[in-house]
Amino acid sequence: MLVGYISPRARSLDSQRADFQATSDLLMRQVTDLLVRVKHLEDQHVEDVARIDALEDQHVEDTKQHLRDVRRIDALTAYVKDLLAFIRTHVPSPEPPPIPPEFSNDI
Repeated sequence: MLVGYISPRARSLDSQRADFQATSDLLMRQVTDLLVRVKHLEDQHVEDVARIDALEDQHVEDTKQHLRDVRRIDALTAYVKDLLAFIRTHVPSPEPPPIPPEFSNDI
């Protein structure tokens, strides 16, 4: 009687193996999917870092160019001031027209 009671409920080793295989196959598919997604995100991260580095390099280059332009404009402004002073002292002429307000702070 004890054997009849346990035997119908006892699962065979093959059915346990099949259940384990089904569960492990599902987990392996999920792990594989996650690995693919992680690889995609890592590649995207590398591309993003490269893009950010390129933007930072461009920003640095733009800033350097801006500073070169400002120095050049300052040198040209100083030259125009000296040229106007030279002309006023060596060439007798009426007073030149007023400097436009857009430039009055620079000259």
